[in-house]
Amino acid sequence: MHALVRSAALTGIDAIEVSVEASIAGGLPGVHVVGLPDAAVREARERVRSALRAVRLTLPASRVVVNLAPADVRKEGPAFDLPIALALLAAQGRVPHMRLGAATVVGELGLDGRVRPVRGLLALALAARAAGSTSVVVPAEQRDEVAAVTGLRAVPVASLLEAIAWARGCPLPRVASNGRPLAGFGERGAGPDADGRAGPAPLDLRDVRGQCVAKRALEVAATGRHHLLLIGPPGSGKTMLAQRLPGLLPPLTADEALAVARLHSLAGLPRSPLERLAPLREPHHTASLPGLLGTPASLGELSLAHLGVLFLDELPEFERRALEALREPLETGSLLLARARSRRRLPADALLVAAMNPCPCGHDGDPRRACRCHPSARGRYLARLSGPLLDRVALRIVVAAPGHGGASATAPEASAVVAARVEAGRTRAYARQGCSNAALRGAALARHADVPSAAAGLLAAARAQGRLGERGVDDVTRVARTLADLAERRAIAPEDVAEALAYRAEIHGVDST
Repeated sequence: MHALVRSAALTGIDAIEVSVEASIAGGLPGVHVVGLPDAAVREARERVRSALRAVRLTLPASRVVVNLAPADVRKEGPAFDLPIALALLAAQGRVPHMRLGAATVVGELGLDGRVRPVRGLLALALAARAAGSTSVVVPAEQRDEVAAVTGLRAVPVASLLEAIAWARGCPLPRVASNGRPLAGFGERGAGPDADGRAGPAPLDLRDVRGQCVAKRALEVAATGRHHLLLIGPPGSGKTMLAQRLPGLLPPLTADEALAVARLHSLAGLPRSPLERLAPLREPHHTASLPGLLGTPASLGELSLAHLGVLFLDELPEFERRALEALREPLETGSLLLARARSRRRLPADALLVAAMNPCPCGHDGDPRRACRCHPSARGRYLARLSGPLLDRVALRIVVAAPGHGGASATAPEASAVVAARVEAGRTRAYARQGCSNAALRGAALARHADVPSAAAGLLAAARAQGRLGERGVDDVTRVARTLADLAERRAIAPEDVAEALAYRAEIHGVDST
């Protein structure tokens, strides 16, 4: 007998439909999995055999062939366990074919018959919808991952026994196999929460005392999507400031939230598609080049920060090759990884926020403590950063030591107040030019960010002093355009250019190669 169950497979960061075919014929008993399976897929034979035995079912004493089509695409991971088990049962006539024909099934099986989570479920569900499936059978623990995929009915199952019950048309139990209650368990269509949001509340900017200049720079960075570097002694609040930047960004749209959740699902980091807060990634400075940028088969921290914030603390401590590889993605918003046998473009539209000390000991310019660093040590420390990399960072802010950060007489503003100004400023930019100010290039920059003649002298003087190159002039112009948007001005004013120049602190000793 023959049976077919629809499933899906990951191919890098994408997914395709896979047909799991099971055929039972005469011959020596055994299960043979074909269709370019990897070791994890081949080992499914033993997991499926044990899971069937756990629910008091057995494989037939015949030759069984399981084919994973298309046969020329490599199949990886344990997500085919559950569809293989259902295909074998359907081939034996123990479950009907009707429901299996319109559903996509994914899930790993434990030896006791439990259905375990799989990596990349959201990408698999989207591939199933694109292939025409109307429902998807998923591990119960990952039900929320597919909640926002419209047009696809989620069927969460906690065990092979529940998957068999669903295939036979029986109502699913309200209690999982482990005895835990499952509120609202069973089939249902996807839909957002009542308020359309999910996830933790963002950190609030009013928790940071003083640092008025740095807070203003955060607001400018969030409005125009300008990359930001914070330079200051230990304890000045650089990390606190950076961690509060996602709360200033406008909430993700439904499509953006789904795209971000899909990337996190591929990396095995479940994130609800209903969560609208921009992601924040904080890799340690020991992160390798593949860990930061990714590989054709896996995502790095840069892609996981897509549409959100990538925070690199202790910037000079990162590997030089990894930092230099960030140059192009910071400008283009995507990353092309070319290898001998594969070429893959990864999403990388992240807002970079970096932090560093002014010297190895961290106290250069700190009024509280004297710097202990030898000039040569300070030079070697700063030389770890290249001029071309810093050229991609439009805002370079010196963060004052605690107690010297420009404390305000008024109460500090909450993130919600600043976020409202950010959203208003970004709305003006998109209504005018259809993109963020940081994305303006060439003719579009000249058309939408014309510098008045009264301020042109400021840029000319900075260029003559060697403070700005051609890229720097464009960066200052883009930041000035953002400042004008925040001030609700249609045209850039001289004070906007002056303030943008003030946000570009010089870092002496940086390697210009």
